[in-house]
Amino acid sequence: MNNYTIEVYGWTLDAKAKSINSDQVEEINNLKNDFGADHLSEIKFDIEDTVVLDDNWDILNLSQPFWYLDKTIFVVKDSKNIEVNRFDLSNIIHHNDFEPSAVGKLYILIPGVEFDNILFSIDELKGGVCVYQIQSEEIPQVSDFSVLDGSIECPDSEWEFIDSLYFKGDKLEISSYLDSDCKSSDVIIYSD
Repeated sequence: MNNYTIEVYGWTLDAKAKSINSDQVEEINNLKNDFGADHLSEIKFDIEDTVVLDDNWDILNLSQPFWYLDKTIFVVKDSKNIEVNRFDLSNIIHHNDFEPSAVGKLYILIPGVEFDNILFSIDELKGGVCVYQIQSEEIPQVSDFSVLDGSIECPDSEWEFIDSLYFKGDKLEISSYLDSDCKSSDVIIYSD
């Protein structure tokens, strides 16, 4: 068996959501006014320091590759860190072709469904995304992989991401993250 790394490049979805009460909604709006901020993203860290003291994002806390078919690239490297293969997400088969009942994670951030008030923080990063480690007798080919998508449903948008990557039917775990640059950041409160 030979060791390989799968490096993913493209866009990262870094998303967190927390249920908050009415007092916390008011506290966040007061912070926004106190700082004279036009957008909650301008006081993101102040909100986190005030409302999310325990770093408990109870609804979701994920950092996954975006589901961008032609902008997500997988680079296969051997144990000497030499690139031996490369392919786009659009070339990888959907995991439902192997396991029809498989479904990715779905997060519903619509107030009133499960939570009355939701604090949602989202960053879009570009560059390196993450790394997977695998072992294989032969150089991994695109046909050895399958992917499962996940999504976050909000009142005004939907975010799709790669929930799981599979190699020859086995689900892989992210072993590390690569460097990237933050391209946009937003903080939203959804209230019923």
